[in-house]
Amino acid sequence: MIFCLVQGDAIKNSFPIDTRNYATFGHLRTAIKDAKQNAFVGIDADRLTLWRVDIIQTKENQEVIVKEHKGVELHSFESVGSYFQETPTSTNIRIIVEPPPPATTEKGKRSLVDSDEGQNSKRAKFADLNIISTAHKIMEGIMKLDENESTYSNPKNFLSLPYPYLGEKLPIDRFAIDNNRYFNFMGRKEFRNILETINKLRSGTGYMKLFVYGTVGYGKSHILSAIACFLFRTGRRVVFLPDCRQLAVDPVDYTKSALFLAYHDDDAKINEINSCENFENIIDFCKKLQFKEKLYFIVDQMNALDELDDTGVSLEIKQQIRRYIDKMSNYHYYIMSSSANNKSMLHLMQKQTGELKIKLYGGFNEEEMEEWWKKYSLPAMNDQEKERIKDITGKIPLFLNFLLEYSHENFEGAFAYLKQKLKSIIQNPMTEYSENLLGNKHTWDRHVGLMSSFITNTHPKLGYREGDYDHRYFYIEDDDICYYVCGLVRDSMAEYLFEKREVAIFTDIKWISRISDFKNNPSVKGFFVEKACIASIFRNGLMANRVNFKPGGMEFFYNEKEIKFSSNEEKCMFYLPCCWNQEAIDGLLISQTKDKLYVAPVQITLNKDNHSDSERKFFSSIWPNIKPTLSSFEDKLEIMFIWITHRSETDESVECITKKTRNKNHEINPNYTRVVIGFGNVNSDINRYLHNQIVKIEETNRESDKETKEQKSAQRRRGRPKKSL
Repeated sequence: MIFCLVQGDAIKNSFPIDTRNYATFGHLRTAIKDAKQNAFVGIDADRLTLWRVDIIQTKENQEVIVKEHKGVELHSFESVGSYFQETPTSTNIRIIVEPPPPATTEKGKRSLVDSDEGQNSKRAKFADLNIISTAHKIMEGIMKLDENESTYSNPKNFLSLPYPYLGEKLPIDRFAIDNNRYFNFMGRKEFRNILETINKLRSGTGYMKLFVYGTVGYGKSHILSAIACFLFRTGRRVVFLPDCRQLAVDPVDYTKSALFLAYHDDDAKINEINSCENFENIIDFCKKLQFKEKLYFIVDQMNALDELDDTGVSLEIKQQIRRYIDKMSNYHYYIMSSSANNKSMLHLMQKQTGELKIKLYGGFNEEEMEEWWKKYSLPAMNDQEKERIKDITGKIPLFLNFLLEYSHENFEGAFAYLKQKLKSIIQNPMTEYSENLLGNKHTWDRHVGLMSSFITNTHPKLGYREGDYDHRYFYIEDDDICYYVCGLVRDSMAEYLFEKREVAIFTDIKWISRISDFKNNPSVKGFFVEKACIASIFRNGLMANRVNFKPGGMEFFYNEKEIKFSSNEEKCMFYLPCCWNQEAIDGLLISQTKDKLYVAPVQITLNKDNHSDSERKFFSSIWPNIKPTLSSFEDKLEIMFIWITHRSETDESVECITKKTRNKNHEINPNYTRVVIGFGNVNSDINRYLHNQIVKIEETNRESDKETKEQKSAQRRRGRPKKSL
């Protein structure tokens, strides 16, 4: 006697067959068909496939089919005795019976016996045992989770959750999923809000759809994955489609995998799902459920089905898939999620349609941010350095996680790595959006006006349109204030607009007044001051050492070899480095008159006393490359190094320094004039909004000078010989 099992059945449904009267497996097939007549209606015995396995029958295994049966196919001509002893003593399941696939009219057409629900058992196509095993394993993990929603909304909790999707194509680009298919989830305050809104969905008498959208990197996908786990845990059937990019590649199999998990405990439904050969079959399956139970469809990354999203899938297919999803979920609860830039979603945001809506903008709140700091081992940081991290990342989880990728010994190394990573994923997509608006002057002007409001956190001008800005990186809150998602977005957009010569933005009081908001972040404060100074010089000119620099043009350079000055006419050019915070200078003024050629590197700093030696760096790295191009002006060349800082100082002449090497004089620096100009001489508004900080800088410098004098005095006293008695 051996125990057999029909593929797809629970182990508790195994049945014994007495093998003593059957010489071959061909004979055994007939006996199995006779024993399970209802399971094999309309199926000849010779169409059954037998697999030799060895599965222990225990109470623990009653609901869990073996993960991999690794069976050996048993052929009709083989003898039973060659595989099994005459009287087996084991109660293990030794044979799995696999029925043939259902008959069809044509390839891709509906099954001949799927005309109504009463025929489901006849048309059932038994699911692969691996799928069933994985589904049970995922649900085992989910059922061990806490069913108290507060666990998932408390940022003190860092949870390990089973990823609630059955398919092989997991979104590893957005999730760190381990080999056991678990991902980490930090409790988020918005979990409760989303869950409460889902619980308000009502069939017939209320909303049945929820639309969750927001800016890049908020953590929408992680929250929705945790929501799916919680709904499963509390007895709801969830159809979780986490990645519409993969859905677009193979919509039928991708959706069936989600349905398998939803019906992990219903063998008949699983076999019915497995029999679906096209999306129309899936739609029919879901439609027939409407009066029995409601499914919770959670569809993430809907922006992948947008016409502007380049996924390699045609627009026609994307539109078809959107129609499929709408039909499939029509009689059930439907939670959809997308980045706020999705064209279809923008339409939903503007219209009073039949959906509830939740906006998720920005990143962590302060409580969540504090718990994140506590959780991870990062380079030692003071409060000011933490403010820099919070500013450049916007406290966005996706961006903060870059800090965890690489081991950094110090803050500066970690910050530089973080900034480089953020630039690589933000700058190109953001500026490409702006570039697409350049063709129409009216659209471009509206865009520039809006960007000015976004990077200064002010009210937008009237008359803007939803397509005038990139909703992934910018958003307008209910208070009608414009916001950027993170400091890197703000700085990158400012640099982009500057290169487009939209300098009026940076002399506007909206920009300059923001200087006072960054008193605890000198780096950002310096960025705002620098842009305001350069824009003011370009628009209004600069008087330095009795020379009036009035730029007639602006050019950007990546390296000093790109600086080309034409001697054909009298003019003044302002050369600016493409990268902010260039090591030696912030700008270079070159002005030609009838009698002179003035070359004036410009360095802008809040406190010159604490700044690096920009003069030495300029004359050692940039000047040697510029000097040969100005050789024709040698007799009338005049050089000055201009510092723009918190207060003016007396101009100072610096003599030429040379160094003799191998019988040759090497110039360290030429004759030049050091000019120190206060912010007020460049733009009085800058001085006004920096006033309190200028006072602090001067107090700090006085204390530093006093300390230096005392140290020198002490050194002199220690150096004097003792008086003899």
